[in-house]
Amino acid sequence: MPMLNYTYKGRTYSNPDSSTFMGSTMRVRPGQSLWIKLTNNMTEDIGPKPPTATDYWNMLQNPGEHIKYQRYKRRVSDPSLMKVDEPNMPHGFDVTNLHLHGLDVQVHMFDPVGTHHPDAPHIGIKPGECYCYKFHVPDHHPGGMYWYHPHVHGSTAIQMWSGMIGVLYVEGPLEEELEHYGITNSHEFVIWDPAFKQVDKPTHNLEVDEFLLGQTTLSKIHPFLVNGVMNPTFEVHVGEVLHLRVLCATIENENTFIVYPEGEEDRPWKEAALPFWVIASDGVTFRKPRKKIIMVLSGGQREEVLLKFDRAGRYVISQQGIQGMQFFDMRGHPHDQILATIVVHDDSNQRRRVQTSLSYPTVAISDMEFTPGYSEAEDIQAEDIVGAETMVFSMGANFDQTPFPQYYINGKPFDPNEAMFHAQPGEAREYTLINANHNAHPFHIHVNRFQVKEMGSELSVDTYPVLESVLDFDPHAWRDTFMVPPNGRTRIWVQYKNYTGKTVLHCHFLAHEDTGMMATLFIGKKDWVFRLREHIQWIVGCALGVIITSIFVYAKRRHHGESYTVVSMNELKSKVVD
Repeated sequence: MPMLNYTYKGRTYSNPDSSTFMGSTMRVRPGQSLWIKLTNNMTEDIGPKPPTATDYWNMLQNPGEHIKYQRYKRRVSDPSLMKVDEPNMPHGFDVTNLHLHGLDVQVHMFDPVGTHHPDAPHIGIKPGECYCYKFHVPDHHPGGMYWYHPHVHGSTAIQMWSGMIGVLYVEGPLEEELEHYGITNSHEFVIWDPAFKQVDKPTHNLEVDEFLLGQTTLSKIHPFLVNGVMNPTFEVHVGEVLHLRVLCATIENENTFIVYPEGEEDRPWKEAALPFWVIASDGVTFRKPRKKIIMVLSGGQREEVLLKFDRAGRYVISQQGIQGMQFFDMRGHPHDQILATIVVHDDSNQRRRVQTSLSYPTVAISDMEFTPGYSEAEDIQAEDIVGAETMVFSMGANFDQTPFPQYYINGKPFDPNEAMFHAQPGEAREYTLINANHNAHPFHIHVNRFQVKEMGSELSVDTYPVLESVLDFDPHAWRDTFMVPPNGRTRIWVQYKNYTGKTVLHCHFLAHEDTGMMATLFIGKKDWVFRLREHIQWIVGCALGVIITSIFVYAKRRHHGESYTVVSMNELKSKVVD
């Protein structure tokens, strides 16, 4: 398929003759069931291959640029000396499954869907196989923008760098209400950060780059694309409202959303940026629009945005200012880039306005009201919290261990057989998310929403001005993905639904997730299997103690058995005679 003036071939949800890399847009209404049959046709051998310990070792010797590998550059004499954490090595690039990101539906990461088995494996659909999913969307589900993507541990990043992304809408009142206000110029705005390499093959000349280069932003073709295009153009008329349905589908980057008059994007946004209004976040509509001049988005987040221009001309939506904050003060990553251009046409002629089919807002955007996805009465209250836990997101730099660097939650890499966190259906819990490093970690929990109650960072907003926007949160907003700032913390309240079973929470920088920054969450009562697993060392110790004691007693009886029996019988007889 065409991509960036190349012919691209890779793992996608699209058909071979499709002009877009994205999967089909799905639509469902609250109260309906959604049946999805996912067939894996990735039977053709196509790169890249999963990295080996030798690949990591070679990268550590010659990192290529002054990035995080350079920061930890230390040597072991041979790759065979490296310790390999096999479960968290990137692997299985042609095995896939499906995650409905943000939807309030049953857990569906482990096999079978909804499983309560503690050792259940990830659903893994191999080439040539298919898997049928059935989801019931609750009657009260918020209408809005959601999305779907693969989520097999070890292959998620590669498959999403390849373009395995699709949009899903839960239909609700928002679209009708926008039309009632005269807002009909709506477009999707899907931000994607693929990692490509140029190849010379008969059928194509563009493929996904190696995992290690994508993870470290060393790929030579590593742009921000919007709807699969570099700097697409959107058109609107003066006075007309442009509605953008923004999905940040990035794999390893944050990005900003700032609107400038074209040519002024080098000026500070507080001086030159134009305002816009956010009417929904992560699929949940607000009652009143929220005015902003900058958004910082991380992978997984969705924002519904309204823009209105009073003057004709050309405007740009800019990604800028993240450099230095995202990865260990390294400048140049992610790079600044114009995401899209907006052409605003002059429409001052009243007669032309009447003759065209253009729609203009019936009231000021600030005065608009929408049906909220959640009412204020549904906010989590302090007295609802039944427990509090801490999650520490950290990196290791053990130069003799792969993957490198190592990614941990609470000091441990991902173990699918260890339920690190537990919750009960219907309860509310508090989590303090701590980021121990100077890099960003977007937090995502499956099939449950949360409200952010506190944020902070040790970094200075004077040094990193964009951090001020990262720390700007609404305690009443419901999110499914949110940033844990560098060297900082985010305190959240999670409201668990009535779904039970085994699921996950993780960093939504997906190369981090693939290499360890994920944890298993079990929702529901702990069954006897879990209780045995939690006390396995005590049970084994007791069992060994009983065995050793039994052997000792048996051996002692064998040694003293004959005299002991004779004495006992003589004593018994004497007592009877007396």
